[in-house]
Amino acid sequence: MKRFRTPQEKKSLSYAHDCRNVVAESHWGARDAIAKRKQWVNQSYRKAVQQRLARLSGALPADGEQVESAVAATQRHGWRKTPDLPLGLALLVRRSRQTQDGAS
Repeated sequence: MKRFRTPQEKKSLSYAHDCRNVVAESHWGARDAIAKRKQWVNQSYRKAVQQRLARLSGALPADGEQVESAVAATQRHGWRKTPDLPLGLALLVRRSRQTQDGAS
């Protein structure tokens, strides 16, 4: 038989399990921003690889090892998605921001 929860239990579970986006975007904008950011990271990496390979091809004909080492030496821009925070922590962050804004 199903155990019924009290409203207090439901609220504490909600604070623990529900998540909120605390990054500067709305959740609709975050979807677009994630895709655009991934696109930017990949495009900038491809451009950097192409630039290195263009420098190699300008000199003597490059062998496979030189090409592989040039591609391996090219670094991607660092970017990771940040996970949403649980609702309880998100509310604490919001309250701390409000007290900082009010104190200033």
